[in-house]
Amino acid sequence: MKKGDFKVGQDVFYPTAGVGVIEGMEEVVFGVEHELCYVIRIPENRVTIKVPKTRAVSNGLRPLLHGKGVKELLAVLADKSSARPAGPWAEHYKDLERRIQSGGVLQVGSAVRDLLRLKAEAGLSFEEARLLELADGYLTRELAVAQGVSLEAAREVIRGSVGLGT
Repeated sequence: MKKGDFKVGQDVFYPTAGVGVIEGMEEVVFGVEHELCYVIRIPENRVTIKVPKTRAVSNGLRPLLHGKGVKELLAVLADKSSARPAGPWAEHYKDLERRIQSGGVLQVGSAVRDLLRLKAEAGLSFEEARLLELADGYLTRELAVAQGVSLEAAREVIRGSVGLGT
């Protein structure tokens, strides 16, 4: 399967929506254009989205992590090099938001790691807590599906990798 080719029944991640399942393909009319779209069900919030096949990868649709990707994620979570944010709070917040919205599992993982450590050290602002809830939900659901474990077990793996326990 080449990059950008997804199959019906495949688990995928879509930025701003999270973990979903491709339920089918559907032709959708955009103005005068007809486009073949992936129909993706997001079970977490019971939403169905349609992503044009020609723009799926550029819009951030990707397969869930597996094998080597799980090991890379756990290494990112365990990385001790993340430091307290330097510079203005707004820049720190925008950086976290950018990493989460990128949809890349390693970027989301690094944001979750940094937010969890910041929470343990000094607490989070309301906005940071919201970002952590969103990113942690994405990461926990993806890891749970990828490893075939419960959400709670996946959350424990994330916390343990960051060095915070449960």
